[in-house]
Amino acid sequence: MNSYPPPPMRRLRVYAFDPQASTQLETARISHATIQIPWEERWEAKMQPGPVNEYFEVIDVDPSSGQFYDPVDLNDRHLLAQDGLTPSEGDPRFHQQMVFAVAMKTVKLFERALGRKVYWCPRWDEKTSSYQEVRKLRIYPHALREANAYYSKDKKALMFGYFKASITDPGANLPGSWVFTALSHDIIAHETTHAILDGLHRRYSESTSADSLAFHEAFADIVALMMHFTLPEAVSKYVAANGGNLNQRSWLSGLARQFGEATGRYAALREAIDDKDSQQLPDPTLLAKVREPHQRGAILVAAVFDAFVSIYEQRSSDLLRLADSGGKASTRLPPELVQRLTREAIKSADHVLRMCIRALDYLPPVDVRFGEFLRGIITADTDLIPDDPMQYRLAMIQAFRRRGILPENCLSLAPDSLLWETAAVDLEAKDLLNAPKGTHALDITPQYQRHKGFRQAERNRKIVWYWMMKVCDSTPGWADALGVVFNTDRTERYIAGSLFPRFNATQPAVEVHSVRTCRRAGPDGQDLRQLVIEVTQKRQGFLDPANQNAQDQQDLAGSTPPLASDFLFRGGATLIIDLRDGKVRYVIRKRIDDGARLACQRQFLETGTDSLALTYRGARAEDNPFAMTHRGV
Repeated sequence: MNSYPPPPMRRLRVYAFDPQASTQLETARISHATIQIPWEERWEAKMQPGPVNEYFEVIDVDPSSGQFYDPVDLNDRHLLAQDGLTPSEGDPRFHQQMVFAVAMKTVKLFERALGRKVYWCPRWDEKTSSYQEVRKLRIYPHALREANAYYSKDKKALMFGYFKASITDPGANLPGSWVFTALSHDIIAHETTHAILDGLHRRYSESTSADSLAFHEAFADIVALMMHFTLPEAVSKYVAANGGNLNQRSWLSGLARQFGEATGRYAALREAIDDKDSQQLPDPTLLAKVREPHQRGAILVAAVFDAFVSIYEQRSSDLLRLADSGGKASTRLPPELVQRLTREAIKSADHVLRMCIRALDYLPPVDVRFGEFLRGIITADTDLIPDDPMQYRLAMIQAFRRRGILPENCLSLAPDSLLWETAAVDLEAKDLLNAPKGTHALDITPQYQRHKGFRQAERNRKIVWYWMMKVCDSTPGWADALGVVFNTDRTERYIAGSLFPRFNATQPAVEVHSVRTCRRAGPDGQDLRQLVIEVTQKRQGFLDPANQNAQDQQDLAGSTPPLASDFLFRGGATLIIDLRDGKVRYVIRKRIDDGARLACQRQFLETGTDSLALTYRGARAEDNPFAMTHRGV
């Protein structure tokens, strides 16, 4: 019997940025990093060659060459003794180690901020009218031979490409060399974030406005960028070289530099810091002019990065004053001060990243906008940390305002004005939370095994649906507060199974999209326990307002078959319930009967000239929107 305790963490070596950094003299010393991920718990699936664990299954097959590469065994005693394989572009087994390590690090960042396990977007089973769990997300390090990498919604997989840098293009720093997207720390973190976000909000990949897919891209870039500042070796060198100033362009401020240069650009694929030669201050009108997903998302990324720099400067101002010599800060800082500033930068990045991730639970389930993301950040942070002596929330608001990202229907940009409003009527869920154990009792017992947690969430989703149908029918104001169109005589059956009653079908359906519990801890011992419920509805949408009116009249009559619609228009609400007292704290809604929002979506789809609208209107059902928007960019 093995009597030795397992190590708390598994250490794996990776490229800190891209392999290109290891070939340049000025960045060679910071090109490698060691990632620590938690060792598997007793109740979790053991690590298998691939690697394969509780979350991921790495399958290294190369369709272009017909090769199937041997899987790396991270439990081999030789690899355990040396923190995994040495970073190498030529060893496919290191490619497997790299994608797995960065993807797992990204998952653990999300779980820490959200206060619960991460689940992948489930598959819908038409036969049982229920969602089926996707236990493991597949990762293909050499899935395609092209300048692309993307998350596949259909395959439930991360697909990484590889290609040869241009020999003739002067923008290619390494002409003729092979570039592997599976060796880019930024690209791996970006694609993993797409998969996590799709598991949280499945409707966010739908084309509803200029912000819809741009938010997906921006959030994935935010995570990849902030993860740069969790690498102590790289941050330390950056701080020392710039006298403690983080607002200078470098490998840390750019994303996927090698990919950008190899595809004909002259710098990183995307950059979080403005070009100082072109403008002194951000252009607050730029957001209204840009529609391409990556370009529009870059504005949101820059706003978050501005907030990060402001927060870091707040935290380190006293340290920099100590380095002041004759009224001017020295560019040569003592090693001890560099270490202190490095810790402050890492803490600031971690804090900003957690603020952004926690906000995901405070967003509407459909048609998200950049301004709503700001409100989600402020509300989520206020809920967990009521006191904000360092003015972190104000730094975030100021950064968004400078970039022209303004939420709608807010009295001002003061932090208290940006908080989501409480429900219009006094809503409680005590009868749901305190129901006696049995058929219709909600189960919020913590589950440490992911497959059990998924089954629990699915059962809770049905329980909540049953409860919501009952309470909306019996309590005046509930349905209106949720923003749903509801009538028990005309509600479409959503849940299958003999356990729950069936309703005869007409539109619109009321879907309990997800039910999830979370437990979050604040820096001063705060303990926040919440139940987050997402409710959605769909409605047939038409580009011709006359057809829209005709279909709406048919829905009211409920007797004739629907017309062939041009698009789906969705509504819904996010309910945030405090588990401590059963109060419904917030109802963050997008009404299904909002004519103005319907007109805005129709106008957006009718333009047809920008890549975002064409991505969806011109795409076939089997096309992947992430593959299309990521191709060559």
